[in-house]
Amino acid sequence: MGSVREQAFGSRPPEYETALDAPAPGRWLFDVLGPLRVHGPAGSVALGPPQRRVLLLRLLAEHCRPVSVDRLCEDLWDGRPPSAARSCVHAHISRIRSALAADPGACDGVLAHTPALTHTSAGYTLHVEREQRDTALFEGTAQRAKALAAEGNWTRARTEAEGALALWRGRPYSDAEERSFARGEARRLSELRWATQELLAGLLLEEGAVIRSIAVAEEMVARDPLREVSWAVLLRGLYLAGRPAEALRRFETVRRLLAEDLGTEPGPALRQVHMAILRHDTGALRATERRSADVTAVAGATGRMRSPGARAVGREAELSRLTGLLSAAHNGITRWAVVSGAAGMGKTRLLEALAREAEQRGSVVHWVRHTKRQAAGGSAPDRTTVTGPLPARGTHENPSGSGSGDSPAIVLGSSAPVLRLVDDLHHATAAEMDELAAWSAQPRDAPSLLVCAVDRFGAPGAAELLAALDHRGAEHLELQPLTAEDVRDLLRSNADADAAAGHPAEEAAALHHLTGGNPFLLTELLRLPAARRTGPHLSLPGAVRAAVRDRLHALAPRARRVLETAAVAGEDLDVAVLAATTSLPGSAVLACLEAAAESGLVVRSADWTPRGPGTYRFPCELVRQALRADLKAPRVREVHAVLYRVLSGRPDSDAEAVAEHAVAAGPLVGDRELSSAALQAGYTCLDRCQVDRAGEWMARALAGHAGSQRLRAALEAALSRTGAAPQEPAGADSGGNSATAGNNVIRLPVRRA
Repeated sequence: MGSVREQAFGSRPPEYETALDAPAPGRWLFDVLGPLRVHGPAGSVALGPPQRRVLLLRLLAEHCRPVSVDRLCEDLWDGRPPSAARSCVHAHISRIRSALAADPGACDGVLAHTPALTHTSAGYTLHVEREQRDTALFEGTAQRAKALAAEGNWTRARTEAEGALALWRGRPYSDAEERSFARGEARRLSELRWATQELLAGLLLEEGAVIRSIAVAEEMVARDPLREVSWAVLLRGLYLAGRPAEALRRFETVRRLLAEDLGTEPGPALRQVHMAILRHDTGALRATERRSADVTAVAGATGRMRSPGARAVGREAELSRLTGLLSAAHNGITRWAVVSGAAGMGKTRLLEALAREAEQRGSVVHWVRHTKRQAAGGSAPDRTTVTGPLPARGTHENPSGSGSGDSPAIVLGSSAPVLRLVDDLHHATAAEMDELAAWSAQPRDAPSLLVCAVDRFGAPGAAELLAALDHRGAEHLELQPLTAEDVRDLLRSNADADAAAGHPAEEAAALHHLTGGNPFLLTELLRLPAARRTGPHLSLPGAVRAAVRDRLHALAPRARRVLETAAVAGEDLDVAVLAATTSLPGSAVLACLEAAAESGLVVRSADWTPRGPGTYRFPCELVRQALRADLKAPRVREVHAVLYRVLSGRPDSDAEAVAEHAVAAGPLVGDRELSSAALQAGYTCLDRCQVDRAGEWMARALAGHAGSQRLRAALEAALSRTGAAPQEPAGADSGGNSATAGNNVIRLPVRRA
């Protein structure tokens, strides 16, 4: 029988023992929940001096995103790097690469998921699979425990919570705990651990293990005596253990602590537990506090957002204008408004925020929601009166005669102001348009506000109604994409600041680039774990893929082919290149892009370019990736090969873009062609003073060239201008320096398929 603390927190489950202490042959594991440990295929990896360990932690903390050398110097020397900082960083990088080099004698077979430390113009990136991190094991297990507890599966939830807590060996990122980059991530992980401990204590109470629950709670209040959730669990445990007097004394203790340290009284949850003890309400005290783990840390760790619509981030000005119209309606004046914007711009979210404000002011809120199916005659619009049925007197007759039993007329003689919200007006039927037009003609002194949300491009059937609203003096609000600062505010409002604590501006900028500031796309990305939102491990949200696929399939086959080709080509949509690649006339490509623009899959560029006005672009990178996601690998390689040949024949083509298409085409482009393209890309990078990139391309050109020795010497001379070393075949160093030679190998950021 172990100690009370061991019984409370559990021993490490067998699967975690295997994963972290005795990894299977060929597995890599990075353990940061305590002093840094790395397990390789041959066992524990020697990491060297403290500064090198800090550098490795800095790269791990970025979750497969690049870190510039300047940023590494700043973080390693806490903002005061010495003159030789860059040389030290490069030396440490070389040693880390040596330490991470797979030992071919460690196990039989090919090692899977070997970590790689690569370099691009953006900086150094440590590529480590999510399942190779103990932090990912912990977060995933803690989230499963929370989900099982919400389902009432106490035993399995308790087992998962114990397994998650058993992964901890000490303070997270302890080798770098004084560095600013580690503090935010360590704080987030510690908060999630705390929430999991509180969940475990409640689950133990639910299972009747009161003594174990008290042991967990006592340790928590000892470490943070001002955390009220921990005190609430402890008081419940003490009462259920038959110690009500002690529970009441401990309540007085925490009450004094809060008063002396914070000048405040206990919060509602703690007061409710206190009252339940005074009433001897055993049922209330036994009920598991299901919200104990539903805290900011869990939201940040799992990438889940708080309640959608809690704040109209980036829409404060529009909401203020609408609430001003609502105030006029409360003063007995009729007002109208039209909210327009592209799909996903947050029109519905804005209407919902206005509805909440109206309900708080005592208005009657009436919704009419339209769908594509209803517009096609498949169903009736969804009509909902949020705050109760409409009064029966003083109404208009239904002008459409549809007999639906739910007239859209708003009460003119009612004392309560009425807010009527019409969502997706562009999907309304002609009959519904007539109803709304009749209602919009009501007297101007009725206490009401009509707000219609319509797609930016409108709809032919809505033109007459919108013209009528214009004639009545309707307010027009066109929603624009969110700015990068709006995205940063949204990260903060959804408890995600810690996830981007190191560089919140960079995180917001990356999300803004991916989504183009589209609130729908941004919301779906924020539902993902933080590590899966940007960078090489980006996951395309299912809702985004479905929305893009739905719009794509509505286009003609020829337009779909043009868009799929454009998605592989890159961000810029060059009509001439697309015409040559798809073997279509330029006019046909323009027609396809115009149809795609009507569907929202591309947008018309407002900026003048050297190719002249009238160009197109993707609304954001996420849409381009969603279009490409459904293409099969052979088709992608085929498009890359055609693009390589089209672009290589154009004198104005970017040499690096041509080479990247050649690499991505795989076996469809020969080695000599690939070497030639890589050489031209290297010279282009040299002209741009991008020495690192030039070295990568020159090394690639040399590795794939099998020509004369004279030409090879010329290539080596060009490569020497970059300061990079040529690639050597594996095992070529017979002098025992294979590890060191391997550190000098230039690895391209893109590989041949």
